[in-house]
Amino acid sequence: MIEQQTIQRRKEHVSPLTGKLDTFPVNVSFGAEAGVGDRSCVYAVAQSFTKEGLRLRSDAPIPVGAKSHVRFHLPDVLAEAGQGLRAEFAGVVERCREVPVAAEAGHRAGDDMPYETILSFDGDVMSLVEGSMRRRRRWAFGAMLVLLSMMLWYRWVNFYWFWYYPYLHTYSIAIGAYFLSRFLLSQYNRPPDPTDYEPTVAIVIAVRNEEDAIGRTIEGCYHTLYPAEKREVIVVNDGSTDRTGEILSKMKEKYPDLKVHTQPPTGKRLAMAKGVWDTEAEIVVFVDSDTFLHPLSLRHIVCGFEDPSLGASSGHTEVENGDQNALTRMQEIRYAVGYKLMKASESTFSAVSCCPGCLSAYRRAYLLPVLEPWLNQMFLGAKATFGDDRSLTNRILRDYRIIYNDRALCTTLVPDNWKKFLRQQVRWKKSWLRETLIAAKFIARKHPIGALSFWASAMCSVMSPFVFYRAIYLGLTDPNNSFASYVLGFISVGLLQCCYFVWRNPSHRNALLGMYMMAIQLAITGPQTYYALITMRKNHWGTR
Repeated sequence: MIEQQTIQRRKEHVSPLTGKLDTFPVNVSFGAEAGVGDRSCVYAVAQSFTKEGLRLRSDAPIPVGAKSHVRFHLPDVLAEAGQGLRAEFAGVVERCREVPVAAEAGHRAGDDMPYETILSFDGDVMSLVEGSMRRRRRWAFGAMLVLLSMMLWYRWVNFYWFWYYPYLHTYSIAIGAYFLSRFLLSQYNRPPDPTDYEPTVAIVIAVRNEEDAIGRTIEGCYHTLYPAEKREVIVVNDGSTDRTGEILSKMKEKYPDLKVHTQPPTGKRLAMAKGVWDTEAEIVVFVDSDTFLHPLSLRHIVCGFEDPSLGASSGHTEVENGDQNALTRMQEIRYAVGYKLMKASESTFSAVSCCPGCLSAYRRAYLLPVLEPWLNQMFLGAKATFGDDRSLTNRILRDYRIIYNDRALCTTLVPDNWKKFLRQQVRWKKSWLRETLIAAKFIARKHPIGALSFWASAMCSVMSPFVFYRAIYLGLTDPNNSFASYVLGFISVGLLQCCYFVWRNPSHRNALLGMYMMAIQLAITGPQTYYALITMRKNHWGTR
């Protein structure tokens, strides 16, 4: 249902002729130099464009020759990289005339407006778009410097008042140092340079009850720009009870070389393992059944595997349904920070702790020896079924390098309601707890700084919920405590992540949801860590 809703929402804004967004609302303002008195603003709809200007429809006339400013949020038809960016361009009105109103108002956005205007920009539109993005990046970078300075000042406050609440201040100092180190280390990560290296690749998809997305996922795999003779797609259906099997049959008819296997509901791990056993490809790429690959994703994900020390590589995932509601928009920021900041900093030491199921590549020769112990993993006396991606990553990370390649792109559908989201987070917490304990035994062999960062991350994740609620308690019961300093520190870290997100994604309009994300992590998903700990023996398949 998620995919159908997303597609339907997009169709409402897409031209039936071009398949792209061809109308969008704008505001045109002009001043006294146009002979119309005080500065005025007219609402209009852009119906077509060239690189020099726009053709508009409006309710009121706009004076010819008026030096105007047009403001709008950039649609992807103008600049996909700047989609959603609030832009303001200067221009001149070349022509304005009254035109007939469409017989059926609303047939096309703006058709019910009686005035047509041609407005030319003071420059090439793409250059203007790039200028807007540069200005927003500079603003975000300046704000980051201010927030980093504030964080350093808060650390001084922690030292100054240390003996009043030593445990709280120790935590505050540690988490501040941790975040600062992540921002610094992530800047040193560089993905492997693209080369002509073309190993054979097998895309393995384990699926269960994913009728709304699996067809599009398979289509995306076949539309990747990679030699067909070196690429194969393997789908393992783990006992689906919806229309997934029927859709796989249709995909098989469309793509005769598609390999489809069906097994009783045995579990995702066995489904993934069957895909590995059924191929001779050098590189195995795992893709989730609700993930959609960028055409160049395979080209990039194999980069670096020329080096035999590389065991696995994580791609970069964006949220497909990020514009659906506040929850999915929050996850969009969470994914961006999680990859661009957290995974990038781990990749600086070639020690990425989790290759996600959305898009990850493994050297098959290194997978084969660990499949059996991975399939039969036990923890606390129960067979481990959740956390297949993090567990498999750990087994490769023991002996080989693992990197994050942000050039290998895909999008995925995230939970669009709180019930699904919280269930997903509990499952992720369980696998994180288990695999963190396992990785702690060998991570020191990778790199001392990387190991220190790993342990700091583990400590902060476990302690954050306790410290958060402890600080609230102190704030309510002890008027002399440093609760205000804690709150200011929390706000500065949240705003820093927001600014970092804008710096990396200058077109995004909902960056302040990063504060919402921080609050949810501390107040809701953080305490789930403790719940996950006491329910570790409860297993279920995937996200269902």
